[in-house]
Amino acid sequence: MKYTEPASEWSAGMGRQRGVDLVNRVRRPGLDDELPSDIRFIDIGKILTAVRRQLPLLVVATLIGAAFGITYLVLAPRSYLAFSQILIDSRAGTVINDEDTTFSFAAGETDILNQVEVLRSTRLAGEVARNENLGMDATFLNPPPSFMSRIRSLAGDLIGLVLNRPPAEPPRLTQLPTEIVAGLLRRNVIVERVGRSSVVNLGYRSPDPELARRIAASYADAFVQDQLNTNLEAAKTAADWLQQRLAELSANQQEASRAVEEFRRTADLSLADDANLVTQRSENLTQQLVLAQANTAQLRAQAEQLQATLARGAEGLAGQSSLLSDGSVDAGNVAELLARQDTIKARIAEITSRFGPDHPQIAVLGDELSTVSTEILDRLEGRLEYYRDQVGVAERREAELRNNLAAESTLASQSNQNRVQLNELQQRSEALNVLYNSFLSRYEELVQRQSFPIPTARIISPAETPFGAASPNLLFSLIGATMGGLFIGVLIAFLREVRDRSFRIGEQITAELGTRFVGYLPSLRGSRRRRKGALDAKPSEAAVYRAAHQLILGQKPTAPTSAFAETLRSGKLVVDASVRGNAACAVVGIVSALPGEGKTTVAIAFAEMLAAGGARVMLLDADLRHQGASMLVAPGAGPGLLQIAEGADWRGLVYTDNTTGLVVLPGGGAASGQKNRDFLGSPAMQHLIGELRTQFDYVIIDLPPLGPVVDANAVLPLTDAFLLVVHWGKTPRRLVRSLLEKDPVLAAHIHGALLNQVNFADLPSFSAPDGSERYLSTFKNYYREPARSRASL
Repeated sequence: MKYTEPASEWSAGMGRQRGVDLVNRVRRPGLDDELPSDIRFIDIGKILTAVRRQLPLLVVATLIGAAFGITYLVLAPRSYLAFSQILIDSRAGTVINDEDTTFSFAAGETDILNQVEVLRSTRLAGEVARNENLGMDATFLNPPPSFMSRIRSLAGDLIGLVLNRPPAEPPRLTQLPTEIVAGLLRRNVIVERVGRSSVVNLGYRSPDPELARRIAASYADAFVQDQLNTNLEAAKTAADWLQQRLAELSANQQEASRAVEEFRRTADLSLADDANLVTQRSENLTQQLVLAQANTAQLRAQAEQLQATLARGAEGLAGQSSLLSDGSVDAGNVAELLARQDTIKARIAEITSRFGPDHPQIAVLGDELSTVSTEILDRLEGRLEYYRDQVGVAERREAELRNNLAAESTLASQSNQNRVQLNELQQRSEALNVLYNSFLSRYEELVQRQSFPIPTARIISPAETPFGAASPNLLFSLIGATMGGLFIGVLIAFLREVRDRSFRIGEQITAELGTRFVGYLPSLRGSRRRRKGALDAKPSEAAVYRAAHQLILGQKPTAPTSAFAETLRSGKLVVDASVRGNAACAVVGIVSALPGEGKTTVAIAFAEMLAAGGARVMLLDADLRHQGASMLVAPGAGPGLLQIAEGADWRGLVYTDNTTGLVVLPGGGAASGQKNRDFLGSPAMQHLIGELRTQFDYVIIDLPPLGPVVDANAVLPLTDAFLLVVHWGKTPRRLVRSLLEKDPVLAAHIHGALLNQVNFADLPSFSAPDGSERYLSTFKNYYREPARSRASL
């Protein structure tokens, strides 16, 4: 190839100014902007897409879960479950009682719960162990190993097989203490209440069906017998206590009776001397006292009236005829004297009226009247003395009655006090008698109950030998293990989806980076055969390069040959549209965010594709730390780009590929000095690019990654555009966004981005249901060389 001197110098400031202008025109999303991929909402389409994307993982996880379930069914020991049904009725013992007892629902609930705990007790388990002699039962003492034990045993056998060690036989038990056997029994006993009824299901789980039936039946029998023994022991204990109390009550009752009789004798009380006699005597004395008081008052009144009459003399008798004639003074003589006195007075009055007051008969009648009056007064005085004597007698009688009544009251009070004490003694004696009779009745009832025992629990369904294993459940185990595997697969798939923060489709490039999406580069495997002389390249890089090289060479002008070549041609269109319209030469930098994203292979393939199309292309290996392009295209090359800083001419350092006509300027060997290390940003590099612009149509620069290396930024002012290579499914989106956000000039300088190493089989699963990626398979027959006959036409 013939090179000419550059016609004019290229200004680096022109490229920088164009980049600034692009920054001002293009609006790119910031790191804090809410992007479609960051919005959190439920999208059924996205969920179904994710399910299709993770479907192989879900299927594998489900199959692993099903395999684990089958393994569990094969290795897990079979266990059989036998049940006995027991009815617990606490009112069964009341059939021999005459009393009507009221049933309490709360008390019944508590009693059932108590009996359930008794069924789970160690004492009942020990009784079953002794009844069935389980401490020496080989079937009970040596059950089949569990699932985990068999897994450990298989693992131990495998290790022993590797170490050439014979497998060890597990020891067999011949005897265990009853306490340990009871503990083993309690682990497999199942006690559950049937709904809200008084029926309890008592079951036992065992690897041997007959042993399960035996133990379940023995448990039920032991429980019923335990309830019966408990009732009998309680009745016997109560009877013994009642018998002791009856003896004490009998002695106390006899002592109380003796105390009553002794008090009667001491207090001189009899059964006849009751409160009625004392009350009757008091009432009689009270009545006599009232009559005596009335009689005394009457006599005293008559005496006082008679004394007043006598005090007035004979003249005072004139108005007292009623007093003197009522019979109270003298029923006989006084009345006659009074009648005689009236007759004389009438005679005197008659004679006086007839004969005058001087008639002699009047004097005789006057003497006779005086004599009669005197006699009446004498008789009345005698009667007054009689009345006075009667008043004294009445007063003495009244006083005597008062004394008798007071004595009777005193006697009644003392008698009442004695009777109160007697009543207390009698009440105590009667209470002891009633208590004694009650205890005696209860004692007789308990004695009868001991001779007629009625258990409060009975077996309504005896245990039977189970025909099928209760566990493992075939359907449940398979479904559970399968669903468990599916759940784990869903969890892993969810974590994978959450952790996936890489670029998958072109829409993410456009939406999150604001950069034009160029296309998809499929993942290339190629053969493992190394190109002659490519000793320093990694086998995988060399294989990928050879595959890309064959695709470039296989291009035909009549038809597209591969998606790989078409994507590179799309990159050429992007470069031509944005750069070649303004300049004769396009200087394009190929960059990536991280190492290992395949940018070197893309740079070589892009340069070869341009060169194979007839353009003058220079591939400049500016990734001085890695120099992958030099190792792949120009293996064994010596001096290169670094030697230009020392004054070497680039024309003598280039390497030309005869198959494509691509001119390669390798990175060069080791160089020293600050000038060599900063060569990419030096004026010598600017001068080199200026010369290359005059000699070539395209200058493709393989640049270092954009991460911590600043070489790409140093070369940026010298280039016209960058093409960004993004590793499909690996490059973090936020990393690329942060790199472009920090450097807007760099972001504006990137004219397109390519997704490299794309798995076209999985690509449609990351696209929306109507996304263009789902239709890439329709072009599978399009990327094919036409038949010879059709081509000849």
